[in-house]
Amino acid sequence: QQPITIRAKTGEKPRIHMSTGAQNIIEVSASRYVTLRGIEFTGGSHGIRLMDSDFVTIEECEIHETGDVALSANSGGTYEGLRILRNHIHHTHGTGEGMYLGCNSNGCRVANSLIEGNYIHHTNGASVSQGDGIELKEGSFGNVVRDNVIHDTNYPGIITYSAVGNGG
Repeated sequence: QQPITIRAKTGEKPRIHMSTGAQNIIEVSASRYVTLRGIEFTGGSHGIRLMDSDFVTIEECEIHETGDVALSANSGGTYEGLRILRNHIHHTHGTGEGMYLGCNSNGCRVANSLIEGNYIHHTNGASVSQGDGIELKEGSFGNVVRDNVIHDTNYPGIITYSAVGNGG
């Protein structure tokens, strides 16, 4: 009933930099109805890591130069109602995915979410071992992925797996 918005001041672009690869830049944990808007995230391990959170919106953010994946939702359970909109994601390292959503073997999943209008590129650097643009893992269902621009990736621009009976 009381959503939380963490956003840039109108006309400004705050930058959050994590100087060590041993920590994620930001973790949204056990949260509902949180919006991150218009913020630049750089450095760290994961850029933005969602953990046990639903109805999170990430929009108009820039995530880059991460030590690993830029944006992840892969810590168990079902992530419901995510909105990942109009973000600029680039120059990742490590496994280097732009977005890693869900878990292997239906260990966790993303459901009924919207991934739209994102610009993802250069997940193919020399230090990147995988580098998908958007990876939507097995068991995820009811999602819409549209109008994203993805180029210069090591692995597929967008890869999805079976819903394994969880939904459409």
